Amino acid sequence: MNIEGSTGQVNYQALYRKYRPRVFDDVKGQEVIVRTLRNQVKTGRIAHAYLFCGSRGTGKTTCAKILARAINCVSPVDGNPCTKCDACRAIQAGISMNVIEMDAASQRGIDNFRQIISEIAYPPTEGRYKVYIIDEVHMLTPEAFNAFLKTLEEPPEYAVFILATTDPQRLLPTVLSRCQRYDFRRIPTKIIEERLREVLMEENIEAEDEAVHTIARRAEGGMRDALSITDQCAAFFPGETLTYAHVLDVLGTVDVDVYRQMMRYAVRGNAASLIRQFDDLLMDGRDVRQIISDLTWYLRDLLIFKASAGSGEMDDLIEEDRSDMLEDAEYADEKQIMYFIEVLSDLSGTLRISSNRRTLAEIALIRLCRPQTAPDNMDALAGRVALIEQKLEEGIVVHAEPKEDGTVPDSEALHKESRDSGETPEKVKAIAPQLFQKIAAQWRQTMHALPREGNLHGRGQILANCCEPFFSAEDPETLYLPLRHNWYDSLAYDQDLLDHVREAILEKYGVCPDVKFVDASESSARGLIKVESRQEALMGSGIDFPIEIE
Repeated sequence: MNIEGSTGQVNYQALYRKYRPRVFDDVKGQEVIVRTLRNQVKTGRIAHAYLFCGSRGTGKTTCAKILARAINCVSPVDGNPCTKCDACRAIQAGISMNVIEMDAASQRGIDNFRQIISEIAYPPTEGRYKVYIIDEVHMLTPEAFNAFLKTLEEPPEYAVFILATTDPQRLLPTVLSRCQRYDFRRIPTKIIEERLREVLMEENIEAEDEAVHTIARRAEGGMRDALSITDQCAAFFPGETLTYAHVLDVLGTVDVDVYRQMMRYAVRGNAASLIRQFDDLLMDGRDVRQIISDLTWYLRDLLIFKASAGSGEMDDLIEEDRSDMLEDAEYADEKQIMYFIEVLSDLSGTLRISSNRRTLAEIALIRLCRPQTAPDNMDALAGRVALIEQKLEEGIVVHAEPKEDGTVPDSEALHKESRDSGETPEKVKAIAPQLFQKIAAQWRQTMHALPREGNLHGRGQILANCCEPFFSAEDPETLYLPLRHNWYDSLAYDQDLLDHVREAILEKYGVCPDVKFVDASESSARGLIKVESRQEALMGSGIDFPIEIE
């Protein structure tokens, strides 16, 4: 493999420079663009202006330099520069008079382009093309663009302009129309991982797979960022095996399990534990903005995973991460996650200009646990409903039997009294449809947890996969389990199985509804229904929850 600077180096070179591709074949993750440029070189159909767009570290400048060498190469090989002729060597060393690199971020005025216009009249001293590579071209002033337009439209036949930008939306339509545009996509995580392993092998650096995977994901599609992080880790822990913990230390972040726990505290409304976790991170030297950024990205990944059912860009998750995501996806509601992201995103914008970042961050974290502080926000409303759901899951009584004096005890107090006395509620009257929906959503997990020995062997798996709970408006305290006729005949009168189902629900949710098997063919006649809307179910049941419907 031809790699820049792989031999004969006296001074240390950063990895992203040392391993910068020298030919098109070495460019990773941009197959369509590479193939097009190679074909242009092979056929001699060289355009006079190119526009390379894309996020940082995806290969824009690298491809520009390879193209400059290829079109000036004396003997190109299958569209690639030979890297051996005088023209290739001179351009590679940066001493060729035919390739002019310009940074538009620092040379953005009209005078700089007047110099280009005056110089372009002279043909190249050697080679066939005079190539101008202009980085961050969107930074040019309007005056510079206007002076450049005519030359860009009708340059001499020996002149080629390669414009690179991370923000093509800021370019004038008159510039875009004069260029062949190539959009560089973010490089997939798997391709970055493969490249990192090649580099680590060349550098004789041992690394754990999880460490390499973490670096690749943190690079967010940029090969240069991945190599820079690797370089930093290798410098921080010289001679050591690069571990996952090392990468976290260098990045200034923590294991994703910390953010998983913070998410769970927020879902449960446990502000005290969430603030305590945040304070522990600060005491460990983590930056406020980094904590909020990492938590936001974790929630974003969880939302995408939940919305796409684990497909799409989440395919690069390792199996352990996927298992954790599946568990967390069951734990949090999409609207809750969107509310969390909205609060944290607003906070991130404020932190940039604030001198009291910690206080603002703590207020925002408390707001995650107190969605009622944003009454006009529908996602906040969903968060408030989810808090009620969480209380129900923990077995808090919603409605209770009246006392002898005719009063109804406070549900929280009654639940506390039951816990303190060591008693388990045999049954909760008027179980909320919200809790029924939670039971239905986690039905498979609950049934898979049933004992697998004795008479129950395999029956929990049958209930998990062959039925789901239904409810009746006329009998709101019963779970109905429709079964196909062949299963109904063998299970309908299994009292031991029914008792274990009730016990599993009681243990998990603190309530014990009636459970009845019904023939699936009769479910419609019985008027069995599903609870489709949480808020409608709550309001329609006339149950007095501590929630305001705006």
